[in-house]
Amino acid sequence: MAANIDLDKISGEIENALTTDISEENKSKLSKIKDWFKERRSEVKPWGEFFNTRKFVRPSNASEATSRLVSNVRVYQANYIMICMLMTFYCILTSPLLLIGLTMSVGGCLYISTKGQGKTIKLFGKEFSTIQQYGLVFLICMPLFFFASAGSTVFWIIGASMVIIGAHAVMLSASTTPTPLDMEMEGVETMK
Repeated sequence: MAANIDLDKISGEIENALTTDISEENKSKLSKIKDWFKERRSEVKPWGEFFNTRKFVRPSNASEATSRLVSNVRVYQANYIMICMLMTFYCILTSPLLLIGLTMSVGGCLYISTKGQGKTIKLFGKEFSTIQQYGLVFLICMPLFFFASAGSTVFWIIGASMVIIGAHAVMLSASTTPTPLDMEMEGVETMK
């Protein structure tokens, strides 16, 4: 049985197709984020200098510890951000349910912001505004975050980062006083 199809009405365009167009506002936000990451990457100190165990010395008093903490956090800020990011990625990748929940929530929000673009959707006979759509994504992903212990993961990352960064910043000697080995190496270099 042949269907009666009017070929003149076929346009080849799909209604409600997922668009990859990114608005100018989103492009500027993305470029700001990319610029921030590029700036931080350029500020990363060499990891050999960062993990130089010869410069790890116990501070003599609380005043010295505080001054080391402040100066090292300022100097190695980009390195500390990288460490926090690595710990975050580790936590996400080692918890499959958390990874699924984050993927669903980010994917849902991206879909709403790029595809929806302020449009309402009709679901189960009820229209949902953009804010309600984001709320729906939150409601759907919330049980996943609960079962994945997202709250405890966030606090673990914060606590572990503070301990690691604090210990490193306090123990790393911020002084520019050369060690005996550095003085020996300096003498070798000048003899050339």
